[in-house]
Amino acid sequence: MSIFDKYLTGWTFRANRPSLEVGSEIDVFISETNGSAGRAYIGDTELLVEGAGPETVEKQVRVRVTDFDETTATGEGDLVEVVGESSYSG
Repeated sequence: MSIFDKYLTGWTFRANRPSLEVGSEIDVFISETNGSAGRAYIGDTELLVEGAGPETVEKQVRVRVTDFDETTATGEGDLVEVVGESSYSG
């Protein structure tokens, strides 16, 4: 094993369009809402979150994924709970 191989051991690259598993729960930040559903972006993946109203914008929430289309990198999910505040909200 070369010094270069040793240096790069354990490195991985993150995808800009991550795939989401239906039924999994993930923590995301809600960036915008239309009043009854919010939008979260994970890289280039867009997730529509039902139940995420205006009070969840810029908050970290837990979402249960209900639908995901890997070809368009879009999905839907249900709000489970608010888990944190954004460091940018004031």
